[in-house]
Amino acid sequence: MGLLRRGHRAEHDRLAHQHAQERALAGAQVSRHGAQEGWAVATAHRLVLAFGDDVVVRRWCDVDHGALDAQSAELTIRWVDGAPETVITLTDAKPQAFARTFRERVQSSVVHSETVKLPQGGVVRVVVRRDEADGLFSEVLGDGYVRLEDPETAALVAAAETRVREAVGLPL
Repeated sequence: MGLLRRGHRAEHDRLAHQHAQERALAGAQVSRHGAQEGWAVATAHRLVLAFGDDVVVRRWCDVDHGALDAQSAELTIRWVDGAPETVITLTDAKPQAFARTFRERVQSSVVHSETVKLPQGGVVRVVVRRDEADGLFSEVLGDGYVRLEDPETAALVAAAETRVREAVGLPL
């Protein structure tokens, strides 16, 4: 078993170095679509998902949300840019280290946030995030029911963004 773990660690390190130019913090064997085997590797600044030649490298600040189903070990990743959700199944016997690291890295990219419930319905989250160079930026994430062309909605969102930026000392 020790040999297998060293082999896993070597693969995590290889993928992290090759695709993110960083050291692996944690990794796990994964599958997607119920069959395709691959790897998920967490580095300090990026998530690497490798399925053969299909490799996805995303910054932690690109992750909007991750949800782990403890029963099925399915990790569903929602992206801030609206890309389709990524669903992987953690197939390691003990995937907890990767799951913990995933959660910690996403949380570490969030500096400050505010949720705004809009009078016409819908919810907006305004978030200040930290990128891989420790730079701060703000983003507005809506739930699909947000209409920024509505003047009242636009004013509420702008005010929330002003508050979160001021809270961390970002210029307006």
